[in-house]
Amino acid sequence: MSGKTLLTAVFGLMALAADGLAGQAAPPPQRHESVVVNIEVPVRVYQNDAFVDGLTLADFEVLEDGVRQRLEAVYLIKGKLIVREEKAPGTAPPIPGNTRHYVLYLDLKEYLPRIGEAMDFFFGDVLGPGDSLFVVTPSKTYRFKPEALALVPRKEIAERLKGKLRADIQMGNSAYRNLMRDFYDLEETEYPGELLDLKEQQLFDMAKQMRDLNEVTEGRLMSVADSLKSLDGEKHVFLLYQKDVLPDHVFTDDRQAELFKTPGFDVGKVKRIFSDASITIHFFYITKKPAFSVKTLNIGRPDPSFSQPDLSADVYVAFKEMARATGGLADSTTNPHFAVKRAAEASSHYYLLYYRPLDYRADGTFRKIEVRVKNRELTVTHRLGYIAD
Repeated sequence: MSGKTLLTAVFGLMALAADGLAGQAAPPPQRHESVVVNIEVPVRVYQNDAFVDGLTLADFEVLEDGVRQRLEAVYLIKGKLIVREEKAPGTAPPIPGNTRHYVLYLDLKEYLPRIGEAMDFFFGDVLGPGDSLFVVTPSKTYRFKPEALALVPRKEIAERLKGKLRADIQMGNSAYRNLMRDFYDLEETEYPGELLDLKEQQLFDMAKQMRDLNEVTEGRLMSVADSLKSLDGEKHVFLLYQKDVLPDHVFTDDRQAELFKTPGFDVGKVKRIFSDASITIHFFYITKKPAFSVKTLNIGRPDPSFSQPDLSADVYVAFKEMARATGGLADSTTNPHFAVKRAAEASSHYYLLYYRPLDYRADGTFRKIEVRVKNRELTVTHRLGYIAD
């Protein structure tokens, strides 16, 4: 089989359904047969922005629902290597595996040039032997299994993927882009005075359509969590979400208020599900406005007085909470390449703590985890907790 044919076959096997990571049947919920369970908690510790890598078992303290627990082990992980390990006397905690699953969730309104740099970096410097990768675009999802990644040089896969990302992002946002163009065309169309109310209603209806097109749904987020939860090993999600704007138009106060609504999902529920699945989410808010959304003057230059309503404020807060609930990073940037590099570094360097809950009952409740570092003024990030099932 030629290299070109092989690459085409690889991509043919990788295209999945567009709804999250659906398409894989999640196994039935596992029930614990015994009260003896081990809870795994990835932890990152920073002093300012520098990772602190000299901590020992004695430095950590873990509480579950406010009750202090006995730590059984701490492992310092770098990449796929256990750099250092320490176990409490008389314990036999699990040995961490070295399977890693990455998700690049690209909720972008347009293809950004630096996305290409991010793909080159990810395939060249992040993915290792045995790793798998999901790439979620506005219209498709691709899954790269370890055996598929071993068939073709990474550079070739990255180049082919970049072309697909450009097409997928453009296709996934075509309705939004067309509505934005039609809105500006209608706005500039002259209507007689008696029809101005009709024109305003048409503009308002189009603005609502744009708002609803870009709504983040609970179903899609839960699909991602369920699919990842069924996988063994580390799970790292890099969520890049681009600013979502409406055309600059002044509606009446009641209509303007109607355009803005809270996220279409239960933030607390989603936080608990992602935390329980041992998924680390790194969220980066891409602040660059979509180029097609910027209104221009007749001479083709942006209107300097132009100001667009930003629909992303509540979604930004929700995703930021999700990232913190899973022990991940959350930040704003105009540079996707920088975001991916920063998240990859955080994903490759962390502590892994193990403890056995003192009073475990498989009652389906959410147990809150708190990790502290004793006698240190340090920043500690970790997952919020787990569901005792």
